[in-house]
Amino acid sequence: MSSEKPFKNHRLTYRLNVIADQAITANESIFLRETGCNIRELRVLRLIDDSPGTTFAEIARITGFERSLTSRIIQNLIAEALILRENSSTDARVFQLFTTEKGREVRRIGRTVSDRLEAVLTRPLSDTELDTLNQLLWRLGKWVSSSEYQDLLEQE
Repeated sequence: MSSEKPFKNHRLTYRLNVIADQAITANESIFLRETGCNIRELRVLRLIDDSPGTTFAEIARITGFERSLTSRIIQNLIAEALILRENSSTDARVFQLFTTEKGREVRRIGRTVSDRLEAVLTRPLSDTELDTLNQLLWRLGKWVSSSEYQDLLEQE
C-alpha cells in the first residue's frame, strides 16, 4: 500500500466523494467493455427496469442528473435497443420507459460485474467491518433524506 495519504481533506463528505469518484473512474472501462454501457447508463437502465413505465422526469429527479445528461442517456439506451419509449395512455405528452429483453440481459451482466468489482473494492475489510460499514451508510442515507435533517440545515 502507498504511504501517501489517500485524502487531502478530512471532511467525511469529501472522503466519501473521493472514494466514489476513484472507484467509478477505475471501473468505468470494465463496465463499458463487458456491458457496452457506462455506469450512468447502467444506473438509468436499472431504474427503468425496477419501475417499468417510469418517465424522463422521474429518472432525472431520482438520479439527480442534469436534464440534458438524462436525455442523452435515455436516447443512447433507446438507440442500443435496451429500452423502449411509449406514449402514456393517460397523457400523450408523457413518455413512459420500459426495458427490452436485451436491456434486462445487459442489466443482469452489469449486476454480475458490479458484484465482482465491489468485492475487489471492499477486499481490505473483514466481513464484520463490511457489515458495519453498510449499516452505517444505510443509517446516514436515511438521515440525510429525512425531514429532520433538512429542518436542521435550514436552521444553519
